[in-house]
Amino acid sequence: MMTVQSLLSEPARVDEPPAAREFSDALTQVVADGKPVIVCRNGADLAAVISLQHLELVREALARRQLDDLAAQIDWEQARKTMRPPQAWFEGDEPKPF
Repeated sequence: MMTVQSLLSEPARVDEPPAAREFSDALTQVVADGKPVIVCRNGADLAAVISLQHLELVREALARRQLDDLAAQIDWEQARKTMRPPQAWFEGDEPKPF
């Protein structure tokens, strides 16, 4: 499992590769070292190349943030007053979800 520390360390930087071979070397560095590489153009940071493991961590963090934002929009006090479990939960012999 990838640690958070690797996301917090300063990523390496490379100039925008003019040839496919140089870009391939940058990709190999990302995979081998597990550290992001920032691609630069004329000295300015342009993009980051990250491992798929880091991408999954970013996606998970963004999804959690989106859920937190949505949960913040819910009036929980009102939901407690108006929400009732479905009557079917109390009927029949099936295992109950509570």
